[in-house]
Amino acid sequence: MNEASPLVTQPVRETIEAPGRGSFSVLRWGDDASKPLLVYCHATGFNAQTYTSLLTPLTDQFRVIAIDQRGHGFSEADKNPDVLTGWDTYADDLVAILEVLDEPVYLSGHSMGSTVSMIAAAKRPGLVKAMLLVEPVMMPPIFTLIAMVRKLIGKRLTSQLSQGAARRRAEFTDRETMFKSYKGRGAFKTWPDHYIRDYVEGGSIVVSPEKTILACAPAWEGKTFTMGSSNVWGRVGKVKCPVKVLHAETNSTLRPQSEKIVRRKQRNWQIEQVMGASHFLPMEFTELVQQNLRALPKL
Repeated sequence: MNEASPLVTQPVRETIEAPGRGSFSVLRWGDDASKPLLVYCHATGFNAQTYTSLLTPLTDQFRVIAIDQRGHGFSEADKNPDVLTGWDTYADDLVAILEVLDEPVYLSGHSMGSTVSMIAAAKRPGLVKAMLLVEPVMMPPIFTLIAMVRKLIGKRLTSQLSQGAARRRAEFTDRETMFKSYKGRGAFKTWPDHYIRDYVEGGSIVVSPEKTILACAPAWEGKTFTMGSSNVWGRVGKVKCPVKVLHAETNSTLRPQSEKIVRRKQRNWQIEQVMGASHFLPMEFTELVQQNLRALPKL
């Protein structure tokens, strides 16, 4: 994590009302209109505050907004898992938020957040200047085909991720207990402590002195993993802005077969594999991601 400097701005929490979509909680860094605006979207089950260590040092160059997506963090938009039909819901939320912001932005995200950013940029090219996609979820077309067929016949394509998310412990005594339960374990094994603490603080609700619950309900997280984005490949070719992609060496959600398709559909995209990284690349290689955000084309 970079050391704070006098130029670094700490985030403030605000609410954005997106017409027709609901109320979204965001973290905003800086208000200097002379700086370009960077909008960041988190991974499934995470929240805006998780990426505080990544985004705060960038405020010497950008104004930054990180969004608690529907069903995550402190956003109040409807989060009934029975009506979540796919990741286009998240992308449509993002488009509505960008319309409220009313200026072309730099867009970035991690995992689902990257895929949602890409879909939003394909839907409304004029809203996005350039993107950095970190570990976008772009599974090979055979996975997409299976998901579409199962959706047509009324069956969901479950996975270990969706099943595990649906079974997650949702209640703790307090945030410190939650932190200790995650530290060094499972998905959090490679995370520095400050990332875990930010994840916990931005992704939990203190109900009482003896009860703290996950802000992202396990049922919502599980449904998000289950639905995925069945039409991602129809969107890649529609993106008009410059794009850089960072993907991991191990457990990547951008597999070699998918990378070949992306390169065929978008010959100008820059795609870089980060050796030694897992799917949690932003937590493991924070400075590298920051360098790539700073290097986005100045448009």
